[in-house]
Amino acid sequence: MESKPVTVQLKRMHSSDGVVVEGIDNCPIKFAKCCSPLPGDEIVGFVTRGFGVSIHKRDCANARESMRHPENADRWVRAYWDDEARENYKATLDIVCMDRPNLVSDVALALGDMRVPIYSLTARAAEQGRARMSVTVGITNTEHLNSVVARLKKVKDVVSVTRN
Repeated sequence: MESKPVTVQLKRMHSSDGVVVEGIDNCPIKFAKCCSPLPGDEIVGFVTRGFGVSIHKRDCANARESMRHPENADRWVRAYWDDEARENYKATLDIVCMDRPNLVSDVALALGDMRVPIYSLTARAAEQGRARMSVTVGITNTEHLNSVVARLKKVKDVVSVTRN
């Protein structure tokens, strides 16, 4: 008796904004502001009531809390980055520095040298002769983000750089 090969239909899911949501094709997505996921982060999707799927980092505190509630269990879906995602994503960095003249321009120049788009930059004096900056930049993935953070840490008088 000759066995027939089994044929399985694989449906290619298309991404929206560089994200593939398992079981949903070309759905509208938005990136959660609480954790601002970037390509390279493990992600998960939450089917919202009013707008498609909200994408969170898998380790986001808000996502973990929501997953604990039984009424939300079936609204969480698997999501992953499309291998061909090549877009710019926004990441906000908090920078703590020793305050000095030209600090903001040195940070902006470092970002400009790396050809990193700056969407916003705020700076203010802080206690004990320090300054704090918040800068929102265009990033392609977590590897790119790590190189930007490493470069900013080399700017004179920068104490710390953390992802918001």
